[in-house]
Amino acid sequence: MSNQIKLTKISWVVMGFAAVGALAVLGTVSSRLTQPKNAKGEGREHIAESPKTWDVAFTASFGKEAPDFSVEDIDGKTHKLSDYLGRNVVVVFWATWCPACNLEIPHLIELRKMLTEDKLAILTISNEEPERLKKFVELKGINYTVVSLGDNPLPEPFADVTSIPTTFFIDPEGKIKFAAVGLVSLADAKVIMNVR
Repeated sequence: MSNQIKLTKISWVVMGFAAVGALAVLGTVSSRLTQPKNAKGEGREHIAESPKTWDVAFTASFGKEAPDFSVEDIDGKTHKLSDYLGRNVVVVFWATWCPACNLEIPHLIELRKMLTEDKLAILTISNEEPERLKKFVELKGINYTVVSLGDNPLPEPFADVTSIPTTFFIDPEGKIKFAAVGLVSLADAKVIMNVR
């Protein structure tokens, strides 16, 4: 058997293993997106009971007032965090090239459809150029606020974000209720927002 034929057979075997591995990972992620079905929203400790697609983050900030900041969305409109007092706010740090961020987009779209703007503000913050973000928003049908951070500094703990996606849940009184690093599903976001 020639080296060329051996190389072709090896390539097919490697591609087969890669495909099986990809399907296994996809199956695991999609099954974890639907958990937990039994979450009742009694408290933060209940949220962390089941396996998640995210980890708890910035715990020292829980219950503290979220520091105010001002950012500009991709259409040039200014958004000040303090303007959203009286409603829940979800602040997500993300990027268009991030696979977990892309998996989270449909959950955020559904969350936006479920709750009106007077009950919930969703601010998603990226370091990417506004024009790139505009094209991406149109392509994905994003229905929530997308911000291009640029060189604008943010206060802590927002300035300390090093992984994406990172999501902060801020209650109507302006306090940080919860923060997570990783993909937060729609089901988990609803539970977190209902935690007392």
